Amino acid sequence: MKNAIVRMLTIATLVTSVSAFAASNGSKNENASSSQAGCSDTHKEKKQKKAQRDDQRTEQEKEFDRTLMGYFG
Repeated sequence: MKNAIVRMLTIATLVTSVSAFAASNGSKNENASSSQAGCSDTHKEKKQKKAQRDDQRTEQEKEFDRTLMGYFG
């Protein structure tokens, strides 16, 4: 009896998740290209911010980081 309940719940879950994927509206190719452009912009911004943070760090902090990398890899 327990196995039957588990199987029914599993099938019900799969059916609902498949139906959610089937209910898409139109082509997603147009949306994907615009969202990728936004991602590349944010990625560039993150790189710039990281470079600025690295420039602000003192030489002692950089040496400490090198020492930690030597210990912990």
